Amino acid sequence: MTGTKPTPGCSDIGPEFDHLKAVRAIYLNAKLVAFVENAHSSLQSRGRFKQRDCYKRSLLHYAAMGNCTNLLLYLLQSKPDIDSRDQWGRTALSWAAEYGSLAVANILLEQGANLNALDYEGGTPLTWLIHAGNPEMINLAATEAYLRERGAKEVKLRGIKSAWVWVLSYSHLLRYIRPRI
Repeated sequence: MTGTKPTPGCSDIGPEFDHLKAVRAIYLNAKLVAFVENAHSSLQSRGRFKQRDCYKRSLLHYAAMGNCTNLLLYLLQSKPDIDSRDQWGRTALSWAAEYGSLAVANILLEQGANLNALDYEGGTPLTWLIHAGNPEMINLAATEAYLRERGAKEVKLRGIKSAWVWVLSYSHLLRYIRPRI
């Protein structure tokens, strides 16, 4: 078929693991770096990896965070639950939205991901993008526009989640107010 991108193989995903280890939420946590390294090693040797990290996130969640399209397409070959949830009930699409991973969001939705999946506190992917998305992410606005165009809903945050998202947003803003040490 002309114009069809071939399905990535194991050799196509190596650079994406390097990219994942550079994602702030990962490189600041030694357990998550070890998880990513273990996943990479396992995929190279056995061609599969179904474990979850200490937060019950799968490699699908991390591919979404890092906008790792080749890794995502490779993982989707084994037909995982596209809406699998971490310990907070967040899906891969929720993480893709927060990180402005437009290409991954597109692939996930094409594969049937639930655009308005509610996490355990009632937040949707669009809610996470709006309230916790890092303004330094290049595709945040484009991802928001794309999700809204597809019918994404933003919900009012309540209780502890509202406070937690405020803390996340505030920590992102501190970088602009206070120089790095």
